[in-house]
Amino acid sequence: MHDLPAMYKKHLSYLIDVFDGVTVDGNFKKRPINTKMNDLEVMALAITGEAASIPSENLLFAEIRKHFRQDFPMLIDRTRFNRRRRSLEPRLRESAGLLGDRMDDGESALLVDSMPCPIIHNAREQRMKVCMEDPGTAPRKGYSAVDRRYYIGYKLHLLMSTQGIFHDMAVTPANVHDIRFLKERQYDGSEDREIIGDRGYISRELQADLFTSYGIELVTPPRRNQLVKRAFSPERRRNRKFIETRFSQLCSQFSIKINLAKSFKGFLTRISSKLAAVAMLQMFNRENNRPINRIRHAWNY
Repeated sequence: MHDLPAMYKKHLSYLIDVFDGVTVDGNFKKRPINTKMNDLEVMALAITGEAASIPSENLLFAEIRKHFRQDFPMLIDRTRFNRRRRSLEPRLRESAGLLGDRMDDGESALLVDSMPCPIIHNAREQRMKVCMEDPGTAPRKGYSAVDRRYYIGYKLHLLMSTQGIFHDMAVTPANVHDIRFLKERQYDGSEDREIIGDRGYISRELQADLFTSYGIELVTPPRRNQLVKRAFSPERRRNRKFIETRFSQLCSQFSIKINLAKSFKGFLTRISSKLAAVAMLQMFNRENNRPINRIRHAWNY
């Protein structure tokens, strides 16, 4: 079993550091009544559960009450924790980006890819009720080229460095094309960088727009029947494996394809918490002079 109190304290120290000067008494907004746990403590507990590979809040609270109750004397009710965690989703995502900025060594290339995130079985399509509260964020049916099958849910779009450092993410319905993520995101800190994608990102219009507007070169492997083929070096092929490794870690260690949320906000919060946990484990490895991407056993040395 993981040492949840030690993990919680370490994650809380990271959050206090990256949000220094942003919070007041650990809260992002002034609260007229003092709460048992401030915002940073709620975020730290959510990240601790994900870093310990505990897939549900119910199990996390059961473990704390059974084994570590004396270490969490101000533990709030699980329902209140869930509500506050969802309200802090933008901050969870921001924490992953801030930690990524601190670990970024300024690599000249970034990696982009997407992975399917099904939320229900295809047989339940006609009676689907999960995440249907808003038509704009409702799940859709899409095709997974990796699994060679249709699924119902969302896509996770991820942008990271060749060293596995998080840069940006987005969650879209499954029927949204991969190119849309690159078209709609902001490129404040990615100027003059190369973005390496797979064949799903082949677009002459997008390549020209990124290069003209931001100085970014979008590089993809050529199609077999492509008339004008650009060289895709073996080094780029090796670098692309980093993002595939990250997706494998998210599936096996963080159970990202197991959906326990009933709303899109809850689903997005779980995704952001998992990515923040990855960044925390990477930072922990970096501080201890270990390979940053060996996150499965980061706390077992």
